[in-house]
This record gives sequence, structure tokens and C-alpha cells, in this order.
Amino acid sequence: MQTDPHIYETADASRTIALADGSHIALAPHSRLQIADGEQDMELSGGAWFNISHDPSRKLTITAGQLQISDIGTQFDVQHNGDGVRVNVAEGTVNVSSQALSAPVRLEAGRGLLFDASNGVSRVNAIPLEDAGSWRSGRLSYQSMPLALVASDITRYAGVQVTVAETLRNREFSGTLIVTDGKTALRDLSQLMGVDVTGNGDSFRLVPPDR
Repeated sequence: MQTDPHIYETADASRTIALADGSHIALAPHSRLQIADGEQDMELSGGAWFNISHDPSRKLTITAGQLQISDIGTQFDVQHNGDGVRVNVAEGTVNVSSQALSAPVRLEAGRGLLFDASNGVSRVNAIPLEDAGSWRSGRLSYQSMPLALVASDITRYAGVQVTVAETLRNREFSGTLIVTDGKTALRDLSQLMGVDVTGNGDSFRLVPPDR
């Protein structure tokens, strides 16, 4: 008998979800996770850290945007913000598939995938293991990440609304931001990238420098 899916949503704080098999999911702030089919099919909007108990007879599939992430037991992080989907693996192996990809991608520990649905471009790169799910400890680490996705993360994890001028959206940022204070994180990012910040209160925009 098929049961209705369970839907979990967060506001300003993260939430831990325990599954029947002992697996745990940390659902990021401002995120939504739908769990169905005996906890084997999930759909994510936002961010989540997955710590999945190993069971070769049970495959977990997570849909994030146009991507499907399949796993039989590992630790990995998924971020789905607008057109961007990122998968970073800390332990074990996951498979990523999509009609938008030329072929399925197998990600092992220490590897990450970035997919941009706006242009269909994907890339796989090495990541430090500690960077996967680093938002749980109040920091965000990046390697050649488009500024638009960094801004989306600051909005989600630091509680300040950040947008990016069109001419800056694809500029790449590498580094680590501490997001326990959103305005400090935004100031640090603007200084590292050599861009200006406009706005006030809790709504800001990154713009080219006014020279």
C-alpha cells in the first residue's frame, strides 16, 4: 500500500530527519524535502547533508532539479539553488544521472559535481573532504564557484538577501566564508572579489565597482 509522502520544510534553522534504517539527514535552512516510497525516493529544494546507512539491497534516489542522485550508503551533500545543483561526496560513492547529462557520473569521496541547468553545463572536480556539508559548522568553502551561487548560499545560510548584477553572475570565487554573521560574510566576499555592495537592512546586491 502506497502512503502519502512526508514533506519537511525549514525556515531560519536547520532540521535533522531520522529515517527508519538509522540514516540521518540534516535539512538546511530555507529548504524543502519530500520523502516517499518507503523512504527510498526523495525530492530536494534547497540544501541537505545525507548520512545514509549502507545497504546494497536498498537504493536511495534523490531528485534535485534535473538531476537524480542514487546511493546505497554514504555521506554526501546536495545543494539545489535555482538553476544550480551541486553534489559533494565525503564518503563512499554516489551516481548522478539526468537526461541533461551526456552520461551518468560516478562520484567518489573527495569529488564534487556542479550542474547549471541554464546552459546544461556540468563539471566534476576534486574537493577537500571537510568541505562537503561545511555549512553545518558555519562556513562555506568554494573552488571556482559562480558568484550567483555563492550569493544564493549566503541568502540561505546567513539570513541576508543577496542578489548579483548580471555582469557578475558567472565570475568565479574560490575561498571560505564564515556565515555566522551574514553582513560580515558579504563584506568579506565583496572585498575578496573586488566588487561593491549596495542596499541596506537585510537586502543587498553585489555590483561592479564604481570607479
